[in-house]
Amino acid sequence: MAELTGLLPSDVHRILRSLQVFGYIEQDETKKYRLGLELLKLGHLVHQRIELREVARPFMRHLSEVAQATVNLAVFDAHELEIIFVEQIDSPAELQIRLRIGASVAPHATGVGKVLLAHMDRQTAMKVIEKSGLPKRTRYTITDIAKFEREIDAVRSQGYALDREESVAGAFCIAAPVRSHNGEVVASISVSMMAAHLAATEEPRLIAAVRAAAASISAGLGYAATPTETGTKPRREPSGRRHGAR
Repeated sequence: MAELTGLLPSDVHRILRSLQVFGYIEQDETKKYRLGLELLKLGHLVHQRIELREVARPFMRHLSEVAQATVNLAVFDAHELEIIFVEQIDSPAELQIRLRIGASVAPHATGVGKVLLAHMDRQTAMKVIEKSGLPKRTRYTITDIAKFEREIDAVRSQGYALDREESVAGAFCIAAPVRSHNGEVVASISVSMMAAHLAATEEPRLIAAVRAAAASISAGLGYAATPTETGTKPRREPSGRRHGAR
């Protein structure tokens, strides 16, 4: 291996020992190295996220047409303690809120962040908050930890989260949890729109639409949702642009 890499044998040995400690390689009975189980776990995680995006896309596209809003899909990166976007469907309306796929978001000031924080264990959630803090992004951002904990409790009990111009001035967001086959929350789906757009729509109907889309994605991943988790089924609307909505 030293000959192949051009590194000193001592450096190769040190690197191999580090990889072995973390489970990325292991030695068999003949002392030969082989790939470890941690690489298999990483490959499985990547496969899950690819599957998540493929399952989610058609439901995200439909939700975007129904809500006339941009739809986002976010997951929690446990290694970096960050909430990141993994998929987005642009709004069919003229005004769009573009968010870069792969970018991290403020966990305390976004709908997807609140949803994911509400469904992880408290110790992990506090680590995320300790890393990111509660910086004031707009005049509506929750920056008091006690108030934010009450907000998270409400998100957990009601099954969805709202971002009322807390992350971006003039932007409104509704988010709901996506569950895997075993009931674990593995992602959050949201609609993002300009606050002025919401004035021309019904907030309860949009909340129901987001929750229904989240339930459909969860079902696609093998989860059997309860009526409480799905919320009221939204009215079916044509996929074309709704005139007058902004």
